[in-house]
Amino acid sequence: MPKTRRALGSLSGVVNVGGEEALRRRAGPEESPAQRHTRRMYARQEEAWRPLNKQRVASFIQLFILCFVEVENGLPLQPITYKLLKKTLVKRVVPWIYRRLAFTMDEAYWPISMEQFKQVDQYLATHFPTTQRDHPWETVSYFFKEVLKRREELQRLEDMEKEVMEAVRRCLEQ
Repeated sequence: MPKTRRALGSLSGVVNVGGEEALRRRAGPEESPAQRHTRRMYARQEEAWRPLNKQRVASFIQLFILCFVEVENGLPLQPITYKLLKKTLVKRVVPWIYRRLAFTMDEAYWPISMEQFKQVDQYLATHFPTTQRDHPWETVSYFFKEVLKRREELQRLEDMEKEVMEAVRRCLEQ
């Protein structure tokens, strides 16, 4: 059989490409979401040991959340893997986020998204209270909390402006 032939998604296509025995084969062991994410990270060269960038940090945070926060992913990892993930977060990722923090409201310049910050901050508050109080993460946390306050303030001002415009419109109609 040529290597370029692929099944079209139907059972007859699988039989045409792989023969009748292709239907009798069993699938391999099922992977957990953390294992699938790790395999995709490796394929995209997003490992945390490489020089960090925004995509690698986002991918690492996603892996970290899959392993620690979302415990229903099953198939537990080795204890050394958990230790290495924690060490990488505290020693490499948090300092990188701190160094790349841009004090602006434009999310394009932020090293991590607001959602990623909330997930990591919640985990650090629960499991690493000393790391959460360290200067780098404390600064990152302060920044994102100020951004949230500013967004709420802007939303409140917009609501007030809409109310005033509605009141003006009603006065002009009368």
